[in-house]
Amino acid sequence: MTRHSPCVGICTLDDTTGYCLGCGRSREEVAQWVAMSEDQRDAVWLKLPARLETLGVRVRLLPWTPEDILVWVAETIAGRRGTWTIGASGAVEKFPCTAKLEIEIEEFSDTIVARTPEASFRLRLNDKVRAFAFAEGGPIVLGLPTGRAAVPSCAVITALGPDADAIDGRHRREGFFDLGFACKSGRFCIRTDDAMLADILSAHAGQHWSEIPLAIAEQITSLRPTLIVEAALARIEVFAPIRPPGGGLPIFLKSSEDIPASPVLPEYASPVAIFYPTTG
Repeated sequence: MTRHSPCVGICTLDDTTGYCLGCGRSREEVAQWVAMSEDQRDAVWLKLPARLETLGVRVRLLPWTPEDILVWVAETIAGRRGTWTIGASGAVEKFPCTAKLEIEIEEFSDTIVARTPEASFRLRLNDKVRAFAFAEGGPIVLGLPTGRAAVPSCAVITALGPDADAIDGRHRREGFFDLGFACKSGRFCIRTDDAMLADILSAHAGQHWSEIPLAIAEQITSLRPTLIVEAALARIEVFAPIRPPGGGLPIFLKSSEDIPASPVLPEYASPVAIFYPTTG
């Protein structure tokens, strides 16, 4: 597959080096990019990391094709290299890949699914997905053009019917409820086959989470629903008991204090999933 352009939408040349402050290419390389052979483009890509470091550019677009990304994602999971997350700082769900966990991995032509006894993670890829790096050994963010990254979400608790897009087929008839956090690039939901829990959630449909009495929230938690966090092309399902977080987050969300603030992408892109490598 032809590699994409390094352009990140910041097309300004540095006066000292002559390199673009967005992608690191020279004026000539930008002008000739379309006419270059694949070998010539690859040669330019190899020069960009050093140039961007010289320019002090924090975020850089990686040359990976969707096929490259799929292979790399599988390696991060199978190699137990770190943690995948979906969501924003303060409201995030995690799929840890550690040596202590038994992980099952399935790979398809454009999809990877990973499972542990406590959670499942699915990532779908298309030709618009890009990988962004921020520092050597730092997080890698998979992103989409902002217009393609939006996920339908609700501002109040909403019954969505059966979870037709569940990772495993046996869950696709279970009740699915948006918790109403109204995030732009993700949504937080509950899935359940418990009739009592479905009735409780249905009874509070149309209400904001802050309007739900604490006793009801604790009852919902005690019935052990599956917590689901979705972004465009990515999903994490958590089957383990939901632990109340410290502070003022909704009771359904785990504490995310150990996850740094989400790295900021160029304006044209929005995050799908973030990989945080294990450090130390």
